[in-house]
Amino acid sequence: MDAATIEDPGDRIPGALSPDQLLSQGTAAYLAGDPRLAVPMLYRAFITYIDSGHRASGFQAAFRLAMVYGTTGQLSLFNGWLARSRNLLAEFSRENGSDPTELEIAAGYVKVMEIHRLLANSGFSTVAEPAGQVLAIGRQHHCPDLLALGLVALGRARIYGGQVGPGLDMLDEGMALVLAGECTEIPNGLAWCAAIEACQEIGAIERVAEWTRALADWRGSHPKMTAFGGECSLHTGQLLALHGAWREAIAEFNAARTRFEHNAQVYAAGAAERERGDLLRIQGKHTAAESAYQSAAEYGCDPQPGLALLWFQSGSLRPAVAALERCLAEHTLQAQRAVYLPAAILLNLEHGDRPRAQELIAELDALAELTGCPTAHAEAAAVHAMVALRNNDPSAALAYARKAGQIWTELDSPYRSAQARVLLGKALGELGDTESAHAELSAARTAFTALGASPDEGGVQRLLQSLAAPPGRPAPCGLTAREVQVLRLVSAGNSNRQIATALFLSEKTVARHLSNIFGKVNVGSRTAAAAWAHEHRLQQYLE
Repeated sequence: MDAATIEDPGDRIPGALSPDQLLSQGTAAYLAGDPRLAVPMLYRAFITYIDSGHRASGFQAAFRLAMVYGTTGQLSLFNGWLARSRNLLAEFSRENGSDPTELEIAAGYVKVMEIHRLLANSGFSTVAEPAGQVLAIGRQHHCPDLLALGLVALGRARIYGGQVGPGLDMLDEGMALVLAGECTEIPNGLAWCAAIEACQEIGAIERVAEWTRALADWRGSHPKMTAFGGECSLHTGQLLALHGAWREAIAEFNAARTRFEHNAQVYAAGAAERERGDLLRIQGKHTAAESAYQSAAEYGCDPQPGLALLWFQSGSLRPAVAALERCLAEHTLQAQRAVYLPAAILLNLEHGDRPRAQELIAELDALAELTGCPTAHAEAAAVHAMVALRNNDPSAALAYARKAGQIWTELDSPYRSAQARVLLGKALGELGDTESAHAELSAARTAFTALGASPDEGGVQRLLQSLAAPPGRPAPCGLTAREVQVLRLVSAGNSNRQIATALFLSEKTVARHLSNIFGKVNVGSRTAAAAWAHEHRLQQYLE
């Protein structure tokens, strides 16, 4: 919208409105998705307040006007209003007789605009100082809007700076103001969405769930509100995905993308597409997942780590490892690395780079301790269970798998709980408790079937087929229990990659087992080995 349109509200605005009414109705127009009415109303409120000497209220109008532009992708106009506000503040500060309280509150709104621009340009590493200033102004002058926005911004900066506990405390205090209804609508929505996003990144799921439900209820109590709808759908979809309601989650991600597109929030639209791609990949719909990831990239949102996992599942390990290493190099703030670490550990183990995997495992452990969040502890436990299985230490794997399963069950995450049961079943099988192993794996398979997680379902089925021979019944030709497992899966037509996935081994280890098998049974090919297994009724050693 150009300046002429802003300064000429036209016939849609009644002429007798007070500046307070203009501010209120302009805000309502923005929340209802009508920025063309919101902008001239807020502009007229701004001019009227400034001309009448009500400078704190004038800067509040300028802040709302700037945020209309800032949340609808019009960054040049946002920057223009930030510059205008700065210049006016400097001009009023030089005047004799200016009210110090009014100027300090005005400065608080200018600082909030500066924080918004800093986030767009350089991230949370630079916002601690202005956020602290906003918080101080809000506390001194009992201004709930500035107090909540300062608390959330400084809380996120603290979290990313490694002070997770104090940062979460600030988010809690800010959200207490929001939930008590002390803030006005635009600061309400901004604080809500920023706090939820911060907690989502570090795995503070309880807060994400509580605040997302409250955000949805708040929006529901305002039937005409369209603002913050994309954020609400995105976070609702993330919770639905966690709880296994994948069809409903994908519908929310689609709604989020549409709403973000409408407001020209292109990066956020990409985030919704990335989340949708993750669910499609887990369901084995690889072509659709690749398309969603490509869409995310076109919106400017990096589709990792999901795309790297898709490449790995398609047999492209080296590019997948390189992509995740690039992501880790780009993201230096510790809390923002959490999303990449589990996938990077898995792929480095598959690639045979154990030193790098161990380095990342140590980082994941440290992050779990730093955040104290259950999802980080569950991710770390599952990684340790996987590594213990690769190191032929099923007892350690058993304890870690149980810990991961308990956490994911408490969080009501059926997919992640089933993944933990697979690890548990594998550890039990290695310890010779085949009956308990079968029970765990069968439960996991049932969960994967109900969810529609076809690749995981197939992997568990192969694992069930490969349970170790019972004690006291040695296999022919001196085959070990592990070699019996590998040979049974070869006989069922599985590739080395499929066998590696089912048995939590690397492909190199599978190849080594096959070489040993060929030597022991005196054959030279997979086909001959499968024929030998059938002839010697190898199935009896697996039941």
